[in-house]
Amino acid sequence: MSDLEYWEYVLLIGSILTYLCWGFVFAVQALLLMHGRPEAVEWLKKRYTYRSFMREMRIFLPMIVLFYLLLEIVPGMIGLEDSVIRFSPKELAERAEEALG
Repeated sequence: MSDLEYWEYVLLIGSILTYLCWGFVFAVQALLLMHGRPEAVEWLKKRYTYRSFMREMRIFLPMIVLFYLLLEIVPGMIGLEDSVIRFSPKELAERAEEALG
């Protein structure tokens, strides 16, 4: 393995791990925003403008959907959750716009 090939693997694996880690954080905060949690609104106001939030929402939409399935749908199917909120990217964008004013 050459030095160049080594750094290509480092960059590839580093990019994947960064996407997974930040996607996890963003997806959980997005779901908390969907539930109207004040902590999520505070987090949103500290870190984002509306445009930057929308950009990251598009990037991490697969992670948001995955966590929506794992944290909303699955508990609802096995009876741990009585009501499951309906996920809509449009509604998430509207809530972000409301919060960011």
